[in-house]
Amino acid sequence: MIIDVSNIIGKHRFKKEITAEILLEKMDKAGVDMAVISCYAESMDNESVEKAFTKYPDRFIGLYTVNPWEDDGAAKLETALSERGFKGLYMNPLRHGYMLCEHEVFYPLLDVCRKYHAVVWCYGAAEVFTSPVFFGEIARDYPDVPIIMGRMGLQYDNASAVSVAKEHDNIYLETSSGMDFNTHRAVKTIGTDRVLLGTGTPEAGYYPLELLKVRNAVKDYKDGEEKVLWKNAARIFGLECEVES
Repeated sequence: MIIDVSNIIGKHRFKKEITAEILLEKMDKAGVDMAVISCYAESMDNESVEKAFTKYPDRFIGLYTVNPWEDDGAAKLETALSERGFKGLYMNPLRHGYMLCEHEVFYPLLDVCRKYHAVVWCYGAAEVFTSPVFFGEIARDYPDVPIIMGRMGLQYDNASAVSVAKEHDNIYLETSSGMDFNTHRAVKTIGTDRVLLGTGTPEAGYYPLELLKVRNAVKDYKDGEEKVLWKNAARIFGLECEVES
């Protein structure tokens, strides 16, 4: 079993559309069973995400993208989680123009996630808007919300990302775009229970390389491969396959 928690699907003004079938072809070739999907933050094509997980419920888990500057963003998210089958929130402060220290902008969205026990995937990289150091206070304010730090600081701020995650049990690190030593550092520092396979397909990486990187990092840890490749994701998204295992 393999679950990848970072994939893009849908339309974009300047890029080729990524359909469910295009992504499934790549997944099947690499042996990836399920993908957590979201749309391009700048396109807000949540409809394509919804169509994908509705048509292929055993292959896709959908995250809803919200621009928190919209007055009705929290209401839209609540409908998406309560009525449309989305399992979490996708946040990209860099694309939507807010800093992760501007809590009043996006905390209403996290309130909704807390209400529905939904997962938050938030881009966290070496950028002033999305710096990993901001995640600590958010995790303290929402200790019952699983927060996936996407890209886990990239190459330049991975040490901070790992340090913050070590202090907060509800922060999970996803591996896309990181170097080998970043993944090793994450696993060595916080263990294998809160590291998640992410590839960032098709924007950040591709399946074979990311799978090789993760497997290399966890090979010396008991049950490490199972946990990072799928069990941790299955647990936080409430998938039956984790219970059955």
